[in-house]
Amino acid sequence: MSTVCVGDGLADLVGRRFGREIKLPYNKDKSVAGSAAMFFFGSISCMLFLALFQCLNYFSLTTPQLIISSVGVAFGAALVESLPITKFVDDNISVPIVSLILGKVLLHL
Repeated sequence: MSTVCVGDGLADLVGRRFGREIKLPYNKDKSVAGSAAMFFFGSISCMLFLALFQCLNYFSLTTPQLIISSVGVAFGAALVESLPITKFVDDNISVPIVSLILGKVLLHL
């Protein structure tokens, strides 16, 4: 959920402020800056929440596992959010579903 709350929220702000010029080649409604912000801030928020849950003893991860899984989930979320499928599926539905599936696969929880 942090990829939606933090990543998607900041992607909108960054995309509107800095992404007016360079749009994604496959989706002119989305900007490179917004997608990069989604990936970057989604990765950071995933890492912070996973570190928090690890400190609370919900699970145990090595640092590489934490980083790789956070980056993988954020990349998948940013990719799905950038796709021109909003006419069919709202990205507020598709991004959390993809994030959940990738989190389960990458974290082996």
